Amino acid sequence: MNTFKTIILATISILLISCGPSKIEQGEFTFDITYPYNPDLSSTMKMVLPKEATLIFKGTKMLTVVKTGKIFKTEIYADESVKELEMRLDFGSDLFYASLTEADQQSFKKNLPHYSYEKTTESDSIKGVFATKYKVKYDSDTIPEFESWFTEDMSLQNISWFSNYEGIVGVPVIYDIDQYGIRMHFEITGFKQREVEDTEFIRDAALAKIGYSEYDKKLSELFNILTGN
Repeated sequence: MNTFKTIILATISILLISCGPSKIEQGEFTFDITYPYNPDLSSTMKMVLPKEATLIFKGTKMLTVVKTGKIFKTEIYADESVKELEMRLDFGSDLFYASLTEADQQSFKKNLPHYSYEKTTESDSIKGVFATKYKVKYDSDTIPEFESWFTEDMSLQNISWFSNYEGIVGVPVIYDIDQYGIRMHFEITGFKQREVEDTEFIRDAALAKIGYSEYDKKLSELFNILTGN
C-alpha cells in the first residue's frame, strides 16, 4: 500500500513539473536604439548610427540585426547550445564576417566594460512580454547605475553568454551596450510569436570571411572616423 502511494505521489509530481509554463520557441523582437549618453554626436554620426534593431530566434539560435536603412548593417548570429558566435558587417565596400573562436569570444568580452548586476523583485509586462528588472553598475563610479530588463519567457535562456551581461537568464528587452566609444540604449518596441525559417539565419553570400582581430580593427577604425577620434 505504501509503495502504491509513493508511485501515485511521484506521478503527480512529474505531471505538475511537466505542466509548468512552456517557453516560446520562436519569434521576433523589435527595438528602438537611442544615444542619451552621447550628447556631442556629430551630424554625420547621427545620420549613420543605427536607430533600430531586430532579434529573431528559434530554439537556441538567434540573430540580431542592427541597421540604418541600406547604409549600415551589422549582424550577430549565435547558438547558445554550442557557443557558436558570428559577427557580420555590411557597410559600403566593407562586406565581411568573422566566426569567433573561444579565444576570440574572450577577447571580445575583455573589450567591453565590466558590469555588476543585481536581480530585483520588480517584474512587469513590457510590450507583451513579462520581464524582470536588474540594477546594473559599471566598475567606474563616474557612470551612474542603470536598469536592464530581461524576460525568461523565451527558449533562449543564455543569450548573454558572450557579453558583459553574462550570467543573467533570459533575453534583454531594455538594456545598454558599449562599443567603440559609443553607448547605445536598446528598448523593446514590440514582440511577435511567429514561425522563423532556418534560412533566416544564413549569412549573405557576398560577405567575405576574415579573422576576428581584423574584423574588430575594421569596426574600430570605422567608428574612429565617424566620431573624429
